[in-house]
Amino acid sequence: MKSKPSTSKPDPDLTKWCEALAPRYNVDSIPPGWFTIAEISERLGKNRSTIGKRMQDAVLDGRAEVKTFRIASGQRGIYPVPHYRIK
Repeated sequence: MKSKPSTSKPDPDLTKWCEALAPRYNVDSIPPGWFTIAEISERLGKNRSTIGKRMQDAVLDGRAEVKTFRIASGQRGIYPVPHYRIK
């Protein structure tokens, strides 16, 4: 059984609504030297929670700094993720 082609006219405001409601987040460019906890833990071969605690301590002590960048996070889409670098 074939479906009938739509005979109704498209809603002219639908495109405007879709554009207005679509997220406007762009992926940030990550400067050299900034890494996520996942990247640091993979490089060092340590558990993420261990690296997270150590990086938190390093930031509090002034040995490292943290900045949030918007990156593509798997199925979550574009999401703000903290990145760290050593001072």
